[in-house]
Amino acid sequence: MELIPAIDVLNNIVVKAFSGERKKYKPIKSKLINSSNLENIIDSLLKEYKFKIIYIADLNAIMGNKNNFNIIKRVIKKFPQIDFWVDYGVRTFLDFKKFENMPFKTIIGSETLKNIMELKKIYKHKKKEIILSLDFKNDSFIGPLKLIKNKKLWPKKIIFMIIDSIGVKKRPKLIKLKKLGLDLKKDYYLAGGISNNNDINFLKKNGFKGVILSTAIHEKNIIYKDL
Repeated sequence: MELIPAIDVLNNIVVKAFSGERKKYKPIKSKLINSSNLENIIDSLLKEYKFKIIYIADLNAIMGNKNNFNIIKRVIKKFPQIDFWVDYGVRTFLDFKKFENMPFKTIIGSETLKNIMELKKIYKHKKKEIILSLDFKNDSFIGPLKLIKNKKLWPKKIIFMIIDSIGVKKRPKLIKLKKLGLDLKKDYYLAGGISNNNDINFLKKNGFKGVILSTAIHEKNIIYKDL
C-alpha cells in the first residue's frame, strides 16, 4: 500500500485543506513541526516515514490566481529521491506543455480540465506518465461528463479525489466509486477522509493501490509499523 502525503500550497505557504473551501484555508498546524514552509514540511515528513511519493497541489494555479512554481521547483531539486506528483491546475494542452519537461509527474484534475479534447492532445504528445484525478464534491462528479463515462480515457493511475472529505475524519463510501470502475485493471488511489490505519487497511482490502492523506499524518494518527 502506497502512502502519499498531500501538501497544499497557497500563497507560497503550506496550508491545511478542509472540505475544499480553499479561500478559507489557513497555515498548516502540525504535530510534526511548527512551520508552514514547504521545504521544512517535506523534511519533517521524511523524518516521520520513508515516503517515496509526495503529492503537491498548487492551489493558486488550480484556482487561476497566480502560482507557487518557484518554491515547488526548489523542493523538487532538493529532494531528487522523491517521486513528486504535482497538480498545477491543467486546463488545456498548452498548460500541460509549460512544464512537460519538469522532473515530476503531472496530475490532470477533472475539476480544472477544459474538455476531453484537451486531454486527448495531452495523451498524444506526452513524454512521461501522467495521473488522472477524478474529482468529486457533494456526491457529484466535477469535470467533463464524457471523462467519467469513457473509461478508455483513463490512464494507468487514477486518483478518486473526494474534495468535501478532505480534512474531514470520515471515510468516503465506496459504493459509487465501485460502480464507476474499480473492477478495471488500474492503479487506484483515494484522497479525502482517511483518518487512521483502519481506513488504510480497509482500502487496501478493497483493491486500492495507495492513499493520499495529510491530516492523519500531521496529527500523528498513523502507526507506520503496523502497515
